[in-house]
Amino acid sequence: MPYQFSCSGGNCQFMIRSSSSDEVKRLVRAHVRMTHGGRIDQSDLERGMERIELA
Repeated sequence: MPYQFSCSGGNCQFMIRSSSSDEVKRLVRAHVRMTHGGRIDQSDLERGMERIELA
């Protein structure tokens, strides 16, 4: 089942989709670190991830 995460920081347009939740988490952490100069809390990361059901 695919997962997605959309960044809600400011005017950020970052969105990631992957079949691997671990890959989404890794790329979101890298995005927040490189683009926003910070870290994302584990609970915020989990809360922001969505499972996508394909039609």
